[in-house]
Amino acid sequence: MKPKTQKPQGKPNKKPTHSKAKATQWQKPNFKQKHKAKPKTDKPNKPEIRQMIRQQKASKAEAERQQVRAEKEARIKAYKKQRLEKTKAISKRTQRGQPLMKDRMQLLLKQIEEMKQR
Repeated sequence: MKPKTQKPQGKPNKKPTHSKAKATQWQKPNFKQKHKAKPKTDKPNKPEIRQMIRQQKASKAEAERQQVRAEKEARIKAYKKQRLEKTKAISKRTQRGQPLMKDRMQLLLKQIEEMKQR
């Protein structure tokens, strides 16, 4: 019969070494690489698509606003021109300060013609 060897009691004095090059029983092997660079594709991702759609809508709304503003300015300019013409015709006076009826009558005639056309 062989003599039994004594088993060491408690924890062993040596601690296992953890090296990155070698996988041990306490360390799982690292198969996946973190922060792996993905190949860049031409296809935009969802946030980029949403941003593009927002920009398109904003540019379309801005174009509409510009058009409305231009139309409004044109109407105002035409109205101011018409009003200036009317005030010039009404404010004309003779040498003695009496209003000129000739220009007033032409203005009234113009108004009547416009009403008939409508």
